[in-house]
Amino acid sequence: MKRQRLVVAVVLVISQGLAGATNSTSPEAWVTAIQMRDVGRLSLLLENGFVDINLSNKKDKTALMVAAQAGDLPLCLDLVAAGARINVQNENGGTPLMHAAVGGNPEIVSLLLSVQAQTDTAAVNGWTALALAAAKGHVAIVGSLLRATADPNLADIFGWTPLMHAVEQERRETVALFLGQSDIRVNLQNLDGVTALHRAVAQGFREISGMLVKSGARIDLPDQTGRTAVDYAREAQQIQILKDLGG
Repeated sequence: MKRQRLVVAVVLVISQGLAGATNSTSPEAWVTAIQMRDVGRLSLLLENGFVDINLSNKKDKTALMVAAQAGDLPLCLDLVAAGARINVQNENGGTPLMHAAVGGNPEIVSLLLSVQAQTDTAAVNGWTALALAAAKGHVAIVGSLLRATADPNLADIFGWTPLMHAVEQERRETVALFLGQSDIRVNLQNLDGVTALHRAVAQGFREISGMLVKSGARIDLPDQTGRTAVDYAREAQQIQILKDLGG
């Protein structure tokens, strides 16, 4: 009998715990949904009247960040309308706009920009929403951010610019978009003295290398070890690029 009562007690405790975790007004349910990136659950909780929408998990991640990265426009619209904080940052410095830049939904980026999302906020590693979108090759988002006056030359903590990130991932259309900006600084160098052209040449991206050179990338600019674009081409045995560079 005692054993039966113990089993019943345990079941009741577990049931009560689950009820608390799934209750529509439970903060725990909201945080759990954030942790699990469960946009469906977040939407349901919101529909059922949950109001503390800026409640975050232990890493300061919010529901708007989750929805933005998931590309869930309806949920983002509901959260913004309910007063979600737009420029909040998680423990890594990430913002809803950065999450949207990764998620790839241009409409969510436009929504956040329309409610004064800050474009040039940097995460702890120096990455901005523009750098993230550039690395992902989300051309439409890069365009929206540039039109919203995002700085195309803002480097991360290692000196990498959005253009460099786009080159590194061979995002040709994104590179072309950057090169069309009147304020782009194509010859910026990272902490190692490496330029966008150096990276394009080293990886054998002939078309991108040509685009950079036509846009004013210096062939003779050395990195911290004294190597130029020609040296990179020679070391990587990129014969065609080497010829293009006149090496």
